[in-house]
Amino acid sequence: MGKPRSTHPHETSSRTPGSIHPPGPLSLTRREALQGLGAAALPLFACGDGPPAPLPSGPFPLGVASGDASPTGALLWTRYAGTSRLQARVWRSGAPSPDPVLVAPDVRVEQGFVRLEVDGLAPGTRYTYAFVEDGGTQESPVGQFRTALAPDALEPLRVGATSCTHFGFPMTTLERAAARSELDVLLWLGDACYNDGALTPDEFRASWMRTLAEPGQRAVRSAHSLLATWDDHEFTNDWDRETLDPGRFTTAGNAFFEHVPMRRLAGTPERLWRSVRWGRTAEFFLLDCRGERRPSTRLTAGAEYLGRKQMDWLKSGLRNSPAVFKLVLNSVPISEFPGAFFQSTAADRWEGFAAQRTELLSYIESSGIPGVLFVAGDFHLASMGRVSRTGPGARLHEVLVGPGANVSNPSPSYPAPPQFDWSSGINNYAVLELEPGRREVTVRYHDARDAVLTERTWAL
Repeated sequence: MGKPRSTHPHETSSRTPGSIHPPGPLSLTRREALQGLGAAALPLFACGDGPPAPLPSGPFPLGVASGDASPTGALLWTRYAGTSRLQARVWRSGAPSPDPVLVAPDVRVEQGFVRLEVDGLAPGTRYTYAFVEDGGTQESPVGQFRTALAPDALEPLRVGATSCTHFGFPMTTLERAAARSELDVLLWLGDACYNDGALTPDEFRASWMRTLAEPGQRAVRSAHSLLATWDDHEFTNDWDRETLDPGRFTTAGNAFFEHVPMRRLAGTPERLWRSVRWGRTAEFFLLDCRGERRPSTRLTAGAEYLGRKQMDWLKSGLRNSPAVFKLVLNSVPISEFPGAFFQSTAADRWEGFAAQRTELLSYIESSGIPGVLFVAGDFHLASMGRVSRTGPGARLHEVLVGPGANVSNPSPSYPAPPQFDWSSGINNYAVLELEPGRREVTVRYHDARDAVLTERTWAL
């Protein structure tokens, strides 16, 4: 339970929340807030702006990726620009035999995308994989993933996490995260791609192509299996289902699933929320904090930030989970953030839907559910601390990650003690070390040089 260790001159663990207040009442959209103050001098490209990116050539221009790992398999992904038949090959990493343990012939390519589910693998095991054109003339880059732990396994896990990666910003942070071979899985907390302004399938695909062509993106997506949620910019800024055109939702959602290695659920292909369990060590609850919220209910006793079905599923899942750690993946934080600047955008997150926020936090605490940790992105700000100063959530913790490649949050004051242990706007990724035997999680943040920004251990 050591004190946070700060090693960067621009970290802010001692600033007083709300100590600087802009004049007059604030009424900002989240995008206006991020473009305001000191951020206005930094490049913030909307979809279609900024210098053109040199797109990679060849049959596999975006490399490979994997995600949704299970104890016996994973979903393998690539963007294929060729015309030959493809096969996929999977090898057990470090095995003495050069022969693949799995070969999938005649892999299906749909509109240039491969989304291949592989099964029959060993739990908790590292594998490498590649796609090969018929005849072996061209081979994709090699990717790596680890299958999830067996259902009854109890062992430490190393989990990476980031969010908010905008085309046009250096993605060195992602390259550093890609080099960490000990990570078991990478959490992506939304805003992986900024598609604001895109309307048609081709426009969404062009935006995703431009972002995923970045070397840092290709490196980290090939190095680690992903667990991802979406936020707003995968669709458009600050969207909700009450105001977003249904056709745009479908187009943007399809583009998300085209580019993110994540299974579409049978019977509910548009549904994002789900849970993924890694043995008895951890269960990851991936939330959809955008697609079901109803702003018209925000100030009522029936506020819906999550749809009722999703909320009931989450509460039941947390209560019944056999895992030591229950990681709740928000795209937008559930913590209270004091100060006029952060309160000006409270309507866009859990805080603005107070009744449902209180319902969830009170349920977790009154039920005595141990091991719950919230993980979030969106804020262009990294922080760790208690969810609430007092009342429901005061005994729970949240970790904010990112930005991975973007501007820093321009607030004149950052979250600080006693509620928050540390905060920083420096581009970062985090590593969460889950130690189930001690019921401890150690959170460590790294910058683009891979220097450790700070470290903290909590007993959950």
